[in-house]
Amino acid sequence: MKRSQLFVALALLTAAVLACTPGSLGSSSLYKEDFASKTNTDWCVDSDTTSSSGFDSGEYFFKVQRANWFVWCNPDQKFDAVHIEVNSKNAGSTDDTVFGILCHYQNTDSFYYLGITTAGLYTIRLYINKEEQTLAEDSSDAISAGAASYKLGADCGNGDLVLYVDGQQVASASDSTYTSGDTGLFAWSGDKVPAEIRYDDFVVTKLETATATP
Repeated sequence: MKRSQLFVALALLTAAVLACTPGSLGSSSLYKEDFASKTNTDWCVDSDTTSSSGFDSGEYFFKVQRANWFVWCNPDQKFDAVHIEVNSKNAGSTDDTVFGILCHYQNTDSFYYLGITTAGLYTIRLYINKEEQTLAEDSSDAISAGAASYKLGADCGNGDLVLYVDGQQVASASDSTYTSGDTGLFAWSGDKVPAEIRYDDFVVTKLETATATP
């Protein structure tokens, strides 16, 4: 598990919902992980006083004890233009924890991440050489406040980054700093801790062959 402390808070803004649907999980998947097995996997199992990650009840989890703390893990893969989907849920009592998808991951200092909170906020950011650049950030009515779970999706490729929540496009940004790299998942605690995020059914498909889902 990788970890880093981030100090930039999410902006509390309002936004319109963009109408679009993401790609499907289909048979064209490049990579799948249902987190049912704790063995033969590249996903992190780790624990210290700030956070922990691992497998439980067929899900992958991050638990974060430290405020404003960013943790993530990668499956050690490399892709270029991809669509990524994962089922996610905030299993804690916090509403300011950001959770979601990494893409075009280069190393611990350089990657994109796209995420939401259960309070209805979203963010798309570039992390480059230990510095953050916010590419898109706002609130969206498409993110159901306090929902039991969310199906998150992300397009990463051709200089475009698109975030989907439960089949609806909620944000997009353009940036071509990185065009390929690893994928991954993350949790970023806010001021409220402890935080716990759980994931299931992580799937990567080729962006150019993805088809619409209901």
